[in-house]
Order: sequence, then C-alpha cells, then structure tokens
Amino acid sequence: MHDPSLSSGLSKVLLAIAILIAVTAGGRDTASGEVNYPWCVITSGLSEGVMSCGFVSYAQCMETRTGTEMCVQNPRYQAPPPPPVRPRQRQG
Repeated sequence: MHDPSLSSGLSKVLLAIAILIAVTAGGRDTASGEVNYPWCVITSGLSEGVMSCGFVSYAQCMETRTGTEMCVQNPRYQAPPPPPVRPRQRQG
C-alpha cells in the first residue's frame, strides 16, 4: 500500500535538497555569503580577532566600533567595475 504522507514528506526533502544545490552552485563569487564592503572592524584584538566587513566608509566603521575594536581596510575588497563610458553627443 502507498502512504501519501510519506510521498509528500519525501517530495519536500528532495525539493529542499534541489534548492540547496541550486543556491550553492549558482553564484560561485558570492557562495561564501560574504558582503563585499571596503571597511572592516576587528574585534578581540589583531592576532585572534574576528573581522566583520560590512562598512561602506571608514567613518561608518569608526562610529560603529566599541572599545578597542579597530577599523581596517578590507584586504579582500574588490570594487565593482566602473560603468561604461558613453561618448558625448556633439551639440550644434
């Protein structure tokens, strides 16, 4: 005899696996989940600290940090490519 609840549960599991594969294989550049921002705050000291790189400016990082936390440039930051230059149309 076929149990419909078992089939439904298995379908949900297979769907979840398919979504997980699609998400992890889809964008290799962002697979790590890191956000690409130019400034980081280092917590717990430079040698054993944790970097949190979610700041668009040095000023934003400095306003957010607390105590002895330090703001540093993100060593893995890659600026987006500049927009294409469009030739100007002559007026006349």
